[in-house]
Amino acid sequence: MLRIILFLLLLVLAVSGYVWYSMQSLPAWFDDNPSQASDALNNIQTPPDVHKLLGGKVADVMNGQIVLSEDEFNTILLASLARDADGRKLLQVSDAVKAFLRPGEVEIAAVINLDKVEAVNPDARRAVEKFDKIFPFLDGSRVALSVFGTPVVRHGGVGVKDDFHIRVGALPFSNDTLRGLGVDVERANRTNLDLEYLEVQEMALTKQQVSMSVLPRF
Repeated sequence: MLRIILFLLLLVLAVSGYVWYSMQSLPAWFDDNPSQASDALNNIQTPPDVHKLLGGKVADVMNGQIVLSEDEFNTILLASLARDADGRKLLQVSDAVKAFLRPGEVEIAAVINLDKVEAVNPDARRAVEKFDKIFPFLDGSRVALSVFGTPVVRHGGVGVKDDFHIRVGALPFSNDTLRGLGVDVERANRTNLDLEYLEVQEMALTKQQVSMSVLPRF
């Protein structure tokens, strides 16, 4: 995951003009709260928000059907990322991560902090220094990255199909473009995230809501 993120960010070094302007764009949802991702990492063993959330939905979980709002899904998503190896890497290099739910589509958005990328992966130092030199206007070395994909359930976890596309800042990259640039988009078919305390069997997305058939995961 971290290697893919670094690769996607460095793609913009080969593009000029519109990219120079587009990279300045941070999402409206980002509230400049750098503790969001780090809080999830600090509460890996005892995520209090998840316990409180699922504690109020015990009957739903035991009946095998649960409905979550977008905010509730994000609470579980952050805790689940913190317990996942690739998910922890994403949180370590991000100031914030947020999922947006739409009919048949999920958007996973992150505000990547290049200073954190350099701290987590010293091998990225040269690339980050080059990035900062070319894009000195970036506020706090932050870059917005969004992945848009078709949600799918695999082996009790959730993921996206390999038809995903991305946006870096305000600049879109289609799936065909990513393939042409050598991105291993098929890796999405082998990547799943286990949700905290939930084994997912089916899921259906509507606007800002997800319905899931689940079993409790202990």
